[in-house]
Amino acid sequence: MTTSPEHRVETRLELEETVFIEVLSASADSDTNVVMCSSLDLSANGIQVVVDQDIALGSILRLCIDMPDEEPILLVGEIMWKRADTATGDICLGFLLFESDDSDIAEWKQWVAGRLAN
Repeated sequence: MTTSPEHRVETRLELEETVFIEVLSASADSDTNVVMCSSLDLSANGIQVVVDQDIALGSILRLCIDMPDEEPILLVGEIMWKRADTATGDICLGFLLFESDDSDIAEWKQWVAGRLAN
């Protein structure tokens, strides 16, 4: 496992939000798998989540952030780092979010900016 680098220059929000990660199955005859997890912290260009199963470093995946009283936000991100918690068996993943036409990245950045302003 790779350790998490602390090279961020953006302000992080320590918020626990529900995140759904769409993971492609390894076998050709299986559908995609959706992993439900929680965020640990987030910023305009990244999100850290904790999952209970391993997902490959470097994977580019679709994410859905489901927040109370808000419309779900669809994002695309790459797993840049991961770290295992040997006590719980959970894995922390650090996603770098992409500027993608098929995502709600503009809405996400506005949402984060609004939370940082408060």
